[in-house]
Amino acid sequence: MNNTKTLTEGALLLALYTIMLLLAIFIPFSTIVIYLFFILPFLLYSAKYSVKHSIIFIIAAMMISFIIGSYLALPIAFLFGTTGLMMGYGIRAKESKQIIYISSSIVFIANIILIFIVTAMFLNINFMEELKNMFQTSIDQYTDTLNMMGMSPPVEFQEQLNDMVNLMISMLPTLLIGTAFISVIIIMAVNFPIIKRLGIDVPKFQPFRRLKFPKNILWLYLLVLIISLIFKIETDSYLHMAVVNAGLILQTLLVLQGLSFVFFYCHMKKWSIAIPILAVVLTFFLPFFLSIVRVLGIIDIGFDLRERINNNK
Repeated sequence: MNNTKTLTEGALLLALYTIMLLLAIFIPFSTIVIYLFFILPFLLYSAKYSVKHSIIFIIAAMMISFIIGSYLALPIAFLFGTTGLMMGYGIRAKESKQIIYISSSIVFIANIILIFIVTAMFLNINFMEELKNMFQTSIDQYTDTLNMMGMSPPVEFQEQLNDMVNLMISMLPTLLIGTAFISVIIIMAVNFPIIKRLGIDVPKFQPFRRLKFPKNILWLYLLVLIISLIFKIETDSYLHMAVVNAGLILQTLLVLQGLSFVFFYCHMKKWSIAIPILAVVLTFFLPFFLSIVRVLGIIDIGFDLRERINNNK
């Protein structure tokens, strides 16, 4: 009886995946919306059945993808299948929503990197070089247009544009990680309410004000600062890329910690929720306020600021 139910539900969810895949292929404008729901069949199946059955389900979805869209559609089933498997497993194991989110994001990032590597190997494409050439072509077209209009840009301006391109190329890993984490949180926000309505017990996020990163982040941030200040690193080296991305990621975490403290303090004082929301807006739009929030995050982690406040109440 259980095997019959497993096969029947698997067939129905595979049919749902097939319909979404057909819509994405033959109605391109629908891809943006369908992208949010591709994970739903895998998530629902993995949340109800074992990892073994879920892997078989993913393999079946990959076979369907290959039949419908050739090898070009295989990454869709693999990317959303394995990420959905991780989410579903976390739900079945009664993990917290934070753990499910982080583990699923890591799987999502690993899948994207793997897809890039496989694509580069088989199609002989250097994505970094192609992207750099694309940016350089845009800069050349822009400067040529200015020259045609009689407004020749100074050499310093062209150098600034080239430096900006190099910086953007160096920041690609951070952009990739950020995009993956944002994509996963959106996918969870869209699909978790659906599977909850279908009878799956879905965990909730703990309040943002309780967010607390480990002190190791401060030591890593200090190490990155020392390396960037003491050593002269070539801008086109892998070390430069690593330092830039590590610094950006760690600064983002410190800002999140600072905002978490703002939410904590406002909640403790029973102030209006509008105050921490205003702090978030100011953080995004005012660099000076951003620096203050980052310092606040450093103090909160390094000196256990909220614990000291609680003890002095």
